[in-house]
This record gives sequence, C-alpha cells and structure tokens, in this order.
Amino acid sequence: MYAVIDTETTGLLPSHRHRVIEIAVVLLDARGQVEHEWVTLLNPQRDLGPQHIHGILTADVLAAPEFRDIARQLGALLAGRMVVGHNVEFDLGFLRAEFARIGFAVPLITERSMCTMALAGYLYPGAKRTLGACCAAAGISIEGWHSALADTRATAELFGQYLQAFPSPPPWQWAYEEVRRLQWPALPGTDVAPTVRPVHAGGRHGWMSRLVDQLPRVPEPPQADSYLVLLDSIVANREITAGDADQLVQVANELGLTRSEVDELHRSYVVDLAEASWGDEITADQRRDLDQVAVMLGRRVVDVDQALVRASGGGYVVPPRPGAQGFPRGSTMVFTGDMVEPREIWWDRAVAAGFNPQEAVRPDTTFVVAADTDTLSVKARAAREYNIPIISTEDFRNLLPTNQRKAG
Repeated sequence: MYAVIDTETTGLLPSHRHRVIEIAVVLLDARGQVEHEWVTLLNPQRDLGPQHIHGILTADVLAAPEFRDIARQLGALLAGRMVVGHNVEFDLGFLRAEFARIGFAVPLITERSMCTMALAGYLYPGAKRTLGACCAAAGISIEGWHSALADTRATAELFGQYLQAFPSPPPWQWAYEEVRRLQWPALPGTDVAPTVRPVHAGGRHGWMSRLVDQLPRVPEPPQADSYLVLLDSIVANREITAGDADQLVQVANELGLTRSEVDELHRSYVVDLAEASWGDEITADQRRDLDQVAVMLGRRVVDVDQALVRASGGGYVVPPRPGAQGFPRGSTMVFTGDMVEPREIWWDRAVAAGFNPQEAVRPDTTFVVAADTDTLSVKARAAREYNIPIISTEDFRNLLPTNQRKAG
C-alpha cells in the first residue's frame, strides 16, 4: 500500500539541474509491515555537489546506473502505492524532475502523499522537525545518517508507529484509492543490478547535529519548516559554504518566502541553536561553530552572546574579544554597493574601529560590508567564492563603538 522513499542529491534545487545520486524505497503493507527494500546509487554525469553532507565519492558512482537505466524498476515500485517520506515534497520534486529529464510525466502528487514530518506535528504537538528528533522521540535508532537506505528504513519504522494512532482504514484511504488507479507511462530501463554505497560514505554525526535535532518547529509562515529542515541538514555538518547559502536563497524564493520572513527565520534559528547548546561548558571550537552559523546566516556574533546569556539565566560569561563583536582588530574588510553616506565616511569609521579596509576582495579578506547583502557585484561574487561572510551596513554599524554609530 505504501512506498517510503528517500533521496540523496547534488544540491537543493531540481530546477537548477541538481540531480538524484542515491535513492532508496521501502515497501510497506497496510499495517506498516515491510514487504521489500531497494536502494541504488546513481551516476548523475556531473559533479556530486555537497559531499560533506551526503558523503558519496565520485569513485562510488562511476559504475552506478544512470536514472534512465533504473526508471522502469523505480516506476514499478512506486506505481499504485501512496508515497511516504520525511519532508516528502523535497524528494518528490527531485523524482518528478528526473523523470521529466528523460521525457516522462509521472503521477507523483505531493497532495496524495504522506509526510512523517507533518504527521509528527499533527500527532504530537511540540514534536521537533528533523527525522533524527522524530525517531528519537519514538525510540527508533538510526545508523548511517544521510544514507538513503538508513533514512528510509527509519522513516518507514516511524510511519509504521504513526499508523497505530489511526483507525483502519485510515482517514487518507480515499487518497490511496485515487493513487492506486493512477496510470503510469511505459518507462525505459532494464533490470540492472543496484549499486550500493561503500561503508565509508555518509555519516551525519556530532555536536552540531545533536543541537539541530533539538530545534523547535516554526508554524508560521506555513513554508517555514520545509525551508528550515533543509537548513538543518546543512548546519548539522558544521558548515555552510557559499554555494549552500546561494541555494538557500533560491529555495526560499521557490517556496514563496519573502526576504523579511527569511531574515526572521534566520534570527530565530540562531537564537534557538544557541539556546539549545547551553548545558555543559561550551568549548571554544563549539562557540566558533555557533558564530560561523550566525555570520553565514546574516546575523551577528552578539546574537549568540545574548541567546547564551538568556539561556543560562545570566550565568554565561561572554568571552572577551579584541575589536568589534568577533571580528578582531586588524581584520581586513571590503565595502561594496552604494550607501547613503559617502564611502569615505564608512572607511574612516572602519579604520577608527581598528579594521583594515581594502579596495578588493582577496582570499584572506575577513568580511565584506554590502549595501545589499544579495548583491551580485564583483566583490560580492568573489566573497562567496572564497566563503567570506557578507554583512549589511546596519550590522556593521552595530559592530562599531557606540560613539561611532551615527545614523546614515
């Protein structure tokens, strides 16, 4: 009756030609019992994207089938079954794009699928967002994070538990009856042997991933959790690259989130992450992780300070820092964009605060100040290429000593 799915991909956006590089399917009967498992790596005929997240190496996929090769097998597994996934809309969007790339429209309908992330919020108000958090609450152990098969098995077990909360037949039986009758096209492909990922691949783990699993749901705007669960997967690996940041902007646009909504989501995300970290003593490395996430999301290090002080009831001692709010005196920085006040005034303020302004972005530049942080200027593009933080003029103003914070 059900086909539980999970994919690993080269990025976040099928509309930007990102590809599926691993897919797993677990078939369940009406009671949630496992009937069959299937998994394979795929050769996308392109670079593999964020390998620090999915852990798949180029050597792993060289002999793997292409999507066209497994289209018929995959279609046979999905046809006539209701698809289940955790943030299922993400996986369905990629599968629809893969089938469309080889010339076929398939009846994979988000509104006729089941999402365990949504079910968790419905069944257990206050439930967290990530698959790891939902499984932990249900007593389900997961090994091999960001392996498609491990995540699919966990999602299948989670869905099986959720089924017990509903009568038989479940309230969505009518939708299943519609799905069961949908016609699939005759797809290409052969009965190729699946390629299974080696043991080394994958492995979401560590301090930051445990923090991410503690973050609360965000009910408004309605698209918030769909955006934040993708941010979770990036942050869990303790790294937000310039490419990740650009993709998040595009994801927000495609979800219909406004700039102000994204700014507020990022603000609350940094606060929630910092508050979740309070417990045992935070090491210098862990604090640097928090600061990096804050800066890459367009927030300030002082936001982390304030959240930790609140979470600790005033017990957290903000570490002394030379210079302004985490950027040490002597840090190199660059201005870009047309600002209300003349560039010379901003330059003088930077020098007075102990910074070292430059005309051009170089690999060793510490940060960039932009009139518009989404700018596509040459300097901003170089900063993203070198993974250099870009902050707004208002954020820079807040970094300055009080006597320098003149209104612009």
